[in-house]
Amino acid sequence: MKNIKITKNTKFCISIASAPGNFGSLIFNRTFKALSLDFIYKPFRATPDNLNKAILGVRALDIRGCGVSMPHKTIVHKYVDAVDPVAKEIGAINTIVNTNGILTGYNTDVVGVEMALEKYYPIKGKTAHIIGAGGASRAIIVALKRGLCKEITLSNRDEKKARMISKKFSIKYCPSNVRKEIKADILINATPVGMTPKDQDMIVDKDELKNYHAIMDVVVSPMHTKLIKTAKKAGKITISGYEMATYQAAAQFTLYTGIKAPLRMMTKYVKDILKEL
Repeated sequence: MKNIKITKNTKFCISIASAPGNFGSLIFNRTFKALSLDFIYKPFRATPDNLNKAILGVRALDIRGCGVSMPHKTIVHKYVDAVDPVAKEIGAINTIVNTNGILTGYNTDVVGVEMALEKYYPIKGKTAHIIGAGGASRAIIVALKRGLCKEITLSNRDEKKARMISKKFSIKYCPSNVRKEIKADILINATPVGMTPKDQDMIVDKDELKNYHAIMDVVVSPMHTKLIKTAKKAGKITISGYEMATYQAAAQFTLYTGIKAPLRMMTKYVKDILKEL
């Protein structure tokens, strides 16, 4: 980024991941600059072995905010002072806010899911089928429950993990070998299948799409996955991953700055960045 002035008063926000990327830094730094905010955002690599030291650094260096990616989301709670009730319910933290040395963990992924569903496919009274049992699925389940989804079914290649999460959240579990028989209002892909560079992959066969009215995909890049494109051609309501990513980033922005996020601006930046990647 050009023309960013960093002084002793500049507030720092960071993200930690086992394999950090530039997506978050590009969104936040462009937004900070556009609003003339004295903030800067920088991604860092952290492993589970040095996660505690990374969080000590957030506290010691008075870093204002910290984004947390997998595999750290489900273990970082051990190193913060407080956990927001929603993050506690999910069992995962993706955002840490440092307020005068007190670290509080939040989960804005659930906000991203809720806002995307509210815009395109309100879930109240409907049924949902989630494929995937990672960190994303936990936030999706909580968002669906908060939206009064009538019935949630979970399936995953790792049967043991799917059973465990289904039991934890009191939802239905479906073995993968009978997955094609499931019918629901919405199908949600909560796996990385279809992500660049393997963007020709789909989590389900084309003929399975007839079992659903709407399709949601958490994959951010490409902007429109093969699953989303195929579903759109089949006349389904579609929700792309970049929409959820934008909403959750906007929620993080507000937590970090105390300012209402410029959603239209951030959406434009997300689309521009994905075209550049």
